[in-house]
Amino acid sequence: MFDMGDKLWLGYKLDDQGKRTDEKFEVSVDLLRRHGGVFGSTGSGKTVLSKCILEEAAMQGVPIIAFDPQGDIASLMLPGDPKELSEKGVPPERLKEYMDKVLVRVYTPASSKGLAISINPLKLPDRNADQDDIIRLLDNCARTLVKVLMKVAGLSRSWEGKSFAVIYELLRTIWENEKTDIDELSELADMLVADIETAGVDLEPFMKFSERQTLATRIRSLTVGSSQLLFKEEGEIDFDYLTQPVNGKTPINVIFLKTLRSEEEKHFFIAIVLNQLYSWMLRQGFTERPRMMIFQDEAAPFIPAGMRAPGPKETFLLLFRQARKYGVECLIATQSPKDIDYKAFEQFNTISAGRISSEQSLKVLERILEPIAGEKESEEIITQLPGQQTASFIFSSADLKPKVNHIGVRWLLTKHITLTEKDVQMHMQKLRAEQEKILKKLEEERLAREKQEEAEREKARLEKLKKIEDAKKEAERKRLEEEKRKADEAARLEREKLLAEKKEKFKSAKPMDKVFETKGQAGLLSYEDIINGFVARIEAIARRTFGLPFLKELVTRGELHYEKSMSFYLTETREAIKQGLAKVVKKEVTRKGKARREEYLLYEFEYMLKMVINSMGIKEPEYVDEVRLKKEFEQMVNKANKNSLLERIVLGQPFLEF
Repeated sequence: MFDMGDKLWLGYKLDDQGKRTDEKFEVSVDLLRRHGGVFGSTGSGKTVLSKCILEEAAMQGVPIIAFDPQGDIASLMLPGDPKELSEKGVPPERLKEYMDKVLVRVYTPASSKGLAISINPLKLPDRNADQDDIIRLLDNCARTLVKVLMKVAGLSRSWEGKSFAVIYELLRTIWENEKTDIDELSELADMLVADIETAGVDLEPFMKFSERQTLATRIRSLTVGSSQLLFKEEGEIDFDYLTQPVNGKTPINVIFLKTLRSEEEKHFFIAIVLNQLYSWMLRQGFTERPRMMIFQDEAAPFIPAGMRAPGPKETFLLLFRQARKYGVECLIATQSPKDIDYKAFEQFNTISAGRISSEQSLKVLERILEPIAGEKESEEIITQLPGQQTASFIFSSADLKPKVNHIGVRWLLTKHITLTEKDVQMHMQKLRAEQEKILKKLEEERLAREKQEEAEREKARLEKLKKIEDAKKEAERKRLEEEKRKADEAARLEREKLLAEKKEKFKSAKPMDKVFETKGQAGLLSYEDIINGFVARIEAIARRTFGLPFLKELVTRGELHYEKSMSFYLTETREAIKQGLAKVVKKEVTRKGKARREEYLLYEFEYMLKMVINSMGIKEPEYVDEVRLKKEFEQMVNKANKNSLLERIVLGQPFLEF
């Protein structure tokens, strides 16, 4: 597969005798960022070299808009003969690559022979443009429209100056008032005869009302008959569309100017296209990569030397100055450089010159080449040009090494013939059918996309409503929850208050005060009654042989090894468990480095207190002062002594004395 990378293969280098070598001549796709010109007399091959550049640029993904005044460029849509290509040193695979990568569309202004294209001459400049450029664009728009009115609508030449002034002033006012573009020429005609408030400006100093009525009539005449085809809504130029790949193919958009009936219409059409291109270009912003290429074949009538200023000239010069910052490459072709305004060449960095014999043209070209190739090289180039063979060019660029190269242009991948309107119609029928098919598909996709988007919007709307409803429910739930929490908190605080009050009451009760209600017939009980419940349990243990020593040891230590306790205090241990004064628990212990679980007899006052309270039937056990009772209980145990048998029998003393 022939692989050029990002290079444009334009042909082969020539030796000193002008014979073709095997060394390909390739240039970077970025070379024309600083614009270029192809010059050569009739038959020199300048159009062939230009079309070669267009073929290569498109295959590298650079969209192209080509103005075709004579029908030579439109044949880019006709593939060449693979056999002939092979004979001419061009791999046929290149043709397949071209057909796979490039789509050529031929637009026919004011005609249905090719693809439809129309313009709105009243689109205003982009607001990001430089102030001076805005004035130039508005001036150019007004001046070009007046020239068309003079040629097509019968406007008298004596009216040219004042017609320009009144149209320019009206467009300037619309732009400064930040109004939208005027969509139709009839709207401009209406504004010319509108009152000051509607128009936004007093037009009387520029043209009388009766004259403005006549001018408005002339403008409206452009909206009827064949003239209206230029301004119809169908096919209105869209640079986003013109630069967008179609099914992966880069478009070459050929604007076939032969369908326009006069030079003025051609100038008018190109001027409006370039004005709108400039505004579009500003909106895209700066870029380092080629975004688009503009090609003007037979450029001399549109960028003439001297004082003549047809519509496209000013905008072409503006593009030459600024377009490279926005990735727009400009390429022109013409027979003689002397016919092009010298200011254009100040912006050109690449010049390709074929056979030129006119002495005046050679002198102009020498001045153009000196800044690029140098004085000595320029003189040598000029001496060689009159004898150049067809399709032989001296390609000069300040960005090349070497700067000057003698080349023979490669054979075109496409047919090089001049097409008529009928030819375009015949060859474009298939493309139009494909375009309609694509447009139909795009419309179906758009409708499907809109349907999907509507479904997604409806889904989003329902989800939003659900979220709102869920949020309301959640807010209500939280509100009720918060109300309940507050109510519960208030109840809790009230209970705590009552509890605190009762606790304080019971805490300060004297030992003999009857403060505890019971469930049975006992009535009210005091702390002293609870203590007596303890005494009964202490006595039950103390009656055992070693009851008191065992009890004191248990209370003091808090726990005893259960096995040992059963060995030394068998009956005492059992009684303590029975009376609720102790219970058996298992504990993790480490002996000789090994962990195991062993049983312990645990003193637990709380457990005994609970048993005493339950046995007495106290209704509100939570108000019993556990700390107070525990302290008194342990004091009793520590002070307890047995009375002698004599003391108990003779003197009537109790079993224990505290």
